[in-house]
Amino acid sequence: MKDLREAVLQVAREIGLTDEEIARRKDFLELTAHDCEILRDVQARIARDSESFADTFYEHVLSFSSMRALVPTEDAQLRLQHAMGAYFASLCGGDYGPGYVAERLRVGLAHQRIGLEPKWYIGAYRKYLGELVQILGRQLGEDPQYLLAACNAVLKVVCFDMGLALDTYFHASQRSILEKRAYLEQVIDGMPAGLVVLGPDLRVLSINRTMADMLGVPDDALEGQPPLASLLGCADLEQRALAVLEHGTPLDHVLCTIDGGADGVRYLEFNIRRTEEGGAALLLLIGQDITFRRRARLRLQESEEYFRLTFTQAAVGMAHIARDGRLMRVNRKLRDILGYGEAELLQQNWIAITHPEDAGEDAALMTRLAEGRIGEYTREKRFVRRDGRALWVASSMSVMRDAAGTQRFIAVVEDISRRKQAEEALLRMANHDALTGLPNRVLLQDRLAQAIAHAQRSQRQVGVVFVDLDRFKLINDSLGHDAGDQLIVEIAQRLSGSLRESDTVARQGGDEFVVVLADLGGEDDAAKVATKLLGSLFQPLTLAGQEVFPTGSMGIAMYPRDGLDSQALLKSADSAMYRAKALGGNHFRFYNPSLDAQSLEALRMEGALQRALQRNEFEVLYQPLVAVDGGAIAGVEALLRWKRDTGTLLPHDFLALAEETGLIVPIGEWVLATVLAQQAAWRAAGLPRLRVSVNLSARQFHDQDLAAQVARLAREAGCELPCLGLEVAESVLAQDAPGTLDTMRKLAAMGVLLSIDDFGSGYSSLANLRRFPIHSLKVDRSFVSDITSDRDDAQIVKAVIALAHSLKLLVVAEGVENEAQVAVLREQGCDLMQGYYHSAPMTASQFEALLRRGAHEAAAA
Repeated sequence: MKDLREAVLQVAREIGLTDEEIARRKDFLELTAHDCEILRDVQARIARDSESFADTFYEHVLSFSSMRALVPTEDAQLRLQHAMGAYFASLCGGDYGPGYVAERLRVGLAHQRIGLEPKWYIGAYRKYLGELVQILGRQLGEDPQYLLAACNAVLKVVCFDMGLALDTYFHASQRSILEKRAYLEQVIDGMPAGLVVLGPDLRVLSINRTMADMLGVPDDALEGQPPLASLLGCADLEQRALAVLEHGTPLDHVLCTIDGGADGVRYLEFNIRRTEEGGAALLLLIGQDITFRRRARLRLQESEEYFRLTFTQAAVGMAHIARDGRLMRVNRKLRDILGYGEAELLQQNWIAITHPEDAGEDAALMTRLAEGRIGEYTREKRFVRRDGRALWVASSMSVMRDAAGTQRFIAVVEDISRRKQAEEALLRMANHDALTGLPNRVLLQDRLAQAIAHAQRSQRQVGVVFVDLDRFKLINDSLGHDAGDQLIVEIAQRLSGSLRESDTVARQGGDEFVVVLADLGGEDDAAKVATKLLGSLFQPLTLAGQEVFPTGSMGIAMYPRDGLDSQALLKSADSAMYRAKALGGNHFRFYNPSLDAQSLEALRMEGALQRALQRNEFEVLYQPLVAVDGGAIAGVEALLRWKRDTGTLLPHDFLALAEETGLIVPIGEWVLATVLAQQAAWRAAGLPRLRVSVNLSARQFHDQDLAAQVARLAREAGCELPCLGLEVAESVLAQDAPGTLDTMRKLAAMGVLLSIDDFGSGYSSLANLRRFPIHSLKVDRSFVSDITSDRDDAQIVKAVIALAHSLKLLVVAEGVENEAQVAVLREQGCDLMQGYYHSAPMTASQFEALLRRGAHEAAAA
């Protein structure tokens, strides 16, 4: 209000509305003191009709949609009605001094600000006069002379009122136009490009500050509208300007050179446009100083020539490679290394000429490089030369963009074949047995560690077979050491010939061998191989003229059952071998330790878990997800329970065993089917549509058929997939297993929303959060539990919420137990929460009752 009063005073000053001016307006309208007396009488006469008069006028005004748009709320309409009543009371009040004038100026200014057009003033005043004349006619009809005087007085004050309001309106509009023009001039002056405005005779009408600074023109240089040639002595620019003036076709990139003094020649570039003002043609010259750009281009050309010479004459191979692997440019050294001519090599693909065993890793590294996950990489790899030979090189690759912005790779290649040959010879001596050529103990440990790592990733098993020749000492002592060595070599060949390429046979020392069976499905696979090995050993062999039939004793240990590392597995296999030898040799035995109480309990638990699905011992409970702000139920999470005779078990009591035994797969499928069927039942019962979230284990998620399984179960249940959410552990993203991203994308495309469970407890990267189609993060309960007392936990939760919101993800806080935690989460902007503060996990029927109760309460409200 203070700003409006000040604006009214300023407008009054600017339009010269002094006391003298007000008096002159009254005199011109012949608004006399007698008229004021008549108006006061009129006000008294219409007082009893003022309320109905105001209502009639109010209804008339609001009958127009454009007027209703200015007062859209009931409160605004009520204020308008009251304002009209006050206005009618003052209009015929007979007091038209400074206070009345200021009020009329305020009304005009307010109407201009809200966009009320002047035409509505005229209509409003017409309506006012029409209604008032009718009232006066009824009251003064018997006195025509006084009726005429009263109408004349009302007309005078209405004209006086209209003049004040419209003068204010038009002055405010004109002032707004001037302010916008001043603002536009400031913008033009502040433009980074220079601007010259020319008349039709190519005389300079104006220039902006940027152009004045660019040309070094003083402020008084434009007096008299000098010709363009006096500012820019560029004949070509003038000719181009005349062409645009004649034809109207815009011209861009018109180059103009001017003398830069000590700095040498300067280059200006102009875009020319024709426009009009007041029917006269004008030209706009928008210019930029491109001197620096042109000089930079020349330096770039010099740099490119230097690079070309360096590229051509380099002592190492160099190549420019397109993103799809096509060779775009190669130097002479690379052609020599690979044995190709230039034309032949440019038809090749970087991955295609890479050795097949190295191509996959090279392609993956190039993908990471292209996606910006790494800046460069260096590795040793093999190429396939034109003659078919494999060649070891040291290859470095980085990424660049060409002038068009297209991504390219730069590769540097060095021939290291001689060094690799020397290294391989030394490595073979260090890692292989001198007599048999088999891997020795050192290489065995590496191969076994690799097999274990692969089995861990693929959920497979590894068999370690410890082989000891029976009665070898007898052969060695009776037939000599040469015969013994001959036997060792033959046994090594027989063992190697009976195995897959992925398996390893190593000489442990003396007459002992170790076989590593990688990627096994179970104990039966190991037993089959052991039987085959015993058969291959028991074949006749002539040593020193004597025919012998070798046999061996074998002990087998299985990963992960009998050990989780190389040392434990070798120890277990060795122990099993001695039990086989104790049985007389030519046998194999699996490691079978004495079972303690814990082992027995694990076996019992596994057996019970096997039968739990058949006996319908599992139950799904439901815990609501509610909005932190307001507490409305926004979803629900399905929680698995195992009802045993000894009591109900929570997931952490049995899911690890289910994961290990593979039972998590059928259990997880049962949970999904149960939840989808329940969701369909809720929808059929008319309950609100809520998304049900289900936890997935890592083993389930790495199942390549997970998306197809979800689609099938939803189809069988008659449930829409947008009603389903799947929660995956943070470790699933951290592992970044092949197929994970593809599975997530398939699920997201089906409408399933994906959440990261227990976020903050794992090691997923920010790159994964951007790359995977994640909908929400669930903050681990370990951070939420102490959020009110542990400042570090509170900061972590705050950071997670900020991170999630920056990635447009929802945040769900787990384990919310009290109001204090809710208050902190609300302050930090958390979206949803879950925990005993709102509700403990409940059965499907209890949750249904909760939803119905909430619906009834909402309807009642």
